[in-house]
Amino acid sequence: MLRTAVKTDLPEIVSLWQEAFGDSPEAVSFFFQSFPDCISYVAEEAGALVSMVHALPQLLSPQIPAAYVYAVATRKTHRGRGLCRALMDFAEADLKGRGFACCVLTPGASSLFDYYARLGYHTAFTRQRTDFEQGRPIPLKEYLTRRERLLTGPHMVCDEALLSYAARVYDLTFFETADGIAAAGPAYTAEVLPQDLGGSPFAMLKWLTEAQPLQDAYLGFALE
Repeated sequence: MLRTAVKTDLPEIVSLWQEAFGDSPEAVSFFFQSFPDCISYVAEEAGALVSMVHALPQLLSPQIPAAYVYAVATRKTHRGRGLCRALMDFAEADLKGRGFACCVLTPGASSLFDYYARLGYHTAFTRQRTDFEQGRPIPLKEYLTRRERLLTGPHMVCDEALLSYAARVYDLTFFETADGIAAAGPAYTAEVLPQDLGGSPFAMLKWLTEAQPLQDAYLGFALE
């Protein structure tokens, strides 16, 4: 059975999340607390949850409602049976009905680009990986304002909830630099702008409605 998840599915979602990604129950709970508008989809077999897909409502500039697809996983015992493909199809149909124009995802490994290409996704976002050097700390809201001023091309619009979550999970501080902005922590640099624009294939997109031209699109915070 393919269906939208309900609150009582959370314990099994946490269990599958742990099996697939190794995150603690507290980390998974924090994700759902941070994104109460997340739409989750599950495949159920013999009363057990065996596959899942999550979608975060986002905005792809200019004014394109997008769903960021995240934490796609299937139980090890049920892989290779097409459950993920079926659940993705189900989720995409539901998201289209909710008014989303496209789905966006970041493959967790280079080999997954080919897998998602077979599901109709294509590479639409690129980025560099720039080392953070130094800057002056600035408040999150100021970072958001400066970010939108810098990103004049197609890009995923970050909101305060997303940046607050990233700051907590990756221990990020937001900075003004000599020529832009950066979000970085002791062990992880999330983005340096404008230096991160361009570069290598990074994320993929699938149109649920009529395709629109995107050139040099930038995703940024991808909840990697």
